[in-house]
Amino acid sequence: MSDAQRLLERGVTGAPPVATKPRVPILMVDDNSTQRLALKAVLLELGCSIVEADSGIAALRCVMAQDFAVILLDVMMPDMDGFETASLIRQRRQSEMTPIIFITAHAKDEIATTDLYAEGAVDFICAPVAAHELRAKVSVFANLFIKAEELAARAQEVQRSADQLRLLTDAAPIGIFQTDVENRYVYTNPRWTEITGIPAEDAAGRDWDTILGSEARAGLIAELPDEDVHRAEICHRFEIELPESGSRMVLVTSKAVPDGDGGSAGWVGTLADVRRTLRRRPRTS
Repeated sequence: MSDAQRLLERGVTGAPPVATKPRVPILMVDDNSTQRLALKAVLLELGCSIVEADSGIAALRCVMAQDFAVILLDVMMPDMDGFETASLIRQRRQSEMTPIIFITAHAKDEIATTDLYAEGAVDFICAPVAAHELRAKVSVFANLFIKAEELAARAQEVQRSADQLRLLTDAAPIGIFQTDVENRYVYTNPRWTEITGIPAEDAAGRDWDTILGSEARAGLIAELPDEDVHRAEICHRFEIELPESGSRMVLVTSKAVPDGDGGSAGWVGTLADVRRTLRRRPRTS
């Protein structure tokens, strides 16, 4: 087993972590310090954060320490060349999709481009490197990286909002439910389960006929207006049969969820125990 393979298995990291909200990170891999300095001078104009590695092993440490927008990888390096380094980078799930641009000293007409792409490159540049060409190619991946980071941040925010909403509905003192376009339950909160006596896992995927009964469904449908059904809000009181404790009078209020095309994507609503509400209402003189 090579040193590189052992490094991948151990998960050793060696590159320093980047600061919070860093500039776009780019990994530059070249054993020639003069070449790295020249490339760095060109790329700094893009406002990128440059991480340098002088060998394939050092490059592997870097990709295990952080994500990169693009990797500039010299083909000809001692001990571990660019092809082997790229292959090992591609073996890690976290870095298998990281763009790699090979830097080669061969002239374009001497390069078997299919071999470069087969080794994991998305592009290549011939040395001596033209500054405008390097900046143009790197900026494409830098912009893609920024967009991906923004999308990931938005997705996290959406997930946080969904989690907060779920906590709110789970703690609500009234039954809350959601159905799909076929009127099958996709969500019921704990209070809904307390009122109906039906666990959420038993309700999931079942039509409200089988939960509330056909008479209750008929009553709900009767409340629907003749027009604008998909924007309707209905309120109906009826009895439901409980699995173990007989019947219970409930009040259901539900509203159609618009699907954006003038139709309905399902229903959301509340379920209240009417008799318990009446029993708790204080008497007036």
